[in-house]
Amino acid sequence: MKKIISILGVLILSACGPEQKLAETPPPPEEETLASEPAPLPYIVEKPKPAEPRFQMANIMGLQKSSVEDILGLPSLKRVEKAAEVWLYDNQFCNAHIYFYENDNSDLQVEYVETSEEKNLMGLEGQRADFCISTFLKD
Repeated sequence: MKKIISILGVLILSACGPEQKLAETPPPPEEETLASEPAPLPYIVEKPKPAEPRFQMANIMGLQKSSVEDILGLPSLKRVEKAAEVWLYDNQFCNAHIYFYENDNSDLQVEYVETSEEKNLMGLEGQRADFCISTFLKD
């Protein structure tokens, strides 16, 4: 017990000792300040342009249903209208409606594709439809 009291006494006395002053660094002389280089200007990085889409929407125009299915996989929905069959492809990026009409041989082929772009594709000026179709490609 005496040891603990004597250790506490030493600690208390050392805490009450004279204050230590911190040394201050003087500012650099004005000559050095004027001679130093100015701060560099901030570098602005431009947003990189996306790579070309892996697939062009024009590549599926005129294809038959089996070829489209080989390229894009099964659609989310198929519906039959008066003169057309419409396939819907849908994911988190966009949706695409592919319209098949009969050709001269009575085969159904792609005549029209309509895409609606979601916010994830908004910065792709002029290429949104191609990027949309590219998101459905089978690996």
